[in-house]
Amino acid sequence: MIHEVNCKKIITRTKIPVAKYVINPYIGCSFGCLYCFAQFIGPFKYTSSKWDRDLWVKVNAADLIEKELPKASGDFFLSSVCDPYQHVEKKYQLTRRILQLLRSHFREAHIMTKSTLVSRDVDLLRELSVTLTITTDREDVRKILEPGAPAVEERLNTLKKLKEDGIKVSVFVGPVLPMNPENLAKQLSKYVDNVFLDALNYHRLVNSVYTKCGWQEWLTEEKFFETVEVFEKIFGKDNVRY
Repeated sequence: MIHEVNCKKIITRTKIPVAKYVINPYIGCSFGCLYCFAQFIGPFKYTSSKWDRDLWVKVNAADLIEKELPKASGDFFLSSVCDPYQHVEKKYQLTRRILQLLRSHFREAHIMTKSTLVSRDVDLLRELSVTLTITTDREDVRKILEPGAPAVEERLNTLKKLKEDGIKVSVFVGPVLPMNPENLAKQLSKYVDNVFLDALNYHRLVNSVYTKCGWQEWLTEEKFFETVEVFEKIFGKDNVRY
């Protein structure tokens, strides 16, 4: 269910290394990734709603940006507890409007998304930076753990398009999900020179699913570092961060 709301504040200070401020145009996320911390960290936890079904659209976000921006000097991150390009962005275009305002005020911004919709805004991204999240090369894994997110192949095609359009783009392989590490690393190496990997942090959210699917080894620290080693062989140790 989609709820349109007016919020009181939209720009928030953050400790995320890439930016001083964070903007979340939405509460909740229709991608519904089973492992996502935003289910219980951030405003969604106070809604008593179902993750992947209920979503709040901050319809006055752009108006607030214009009011708050003069007092916010620094870089911006979109977004920390939602995907700024999830499905409803196609209709509401909050992220697009926010980027327009940031650019008009000469602010730097970094976008992180799983969505193919990001390529819609290529005209606004040329002076910004984009990180595309690609967590696996297996579509069967994606369908279970990231049920509402775009297919793996679609994300790879989006990565290619952004690169060809001259956008500063990077890849976040996080959390590392069951995959063929060599295959994914080779595919990503066609478009980016370095990658960032992160382990799955909240095992309790997916323990039962991993057990049912026979993926338990992917919950171990050993499997994560095995994956890192494969990526290091293909990208070089200096080009893999984790």
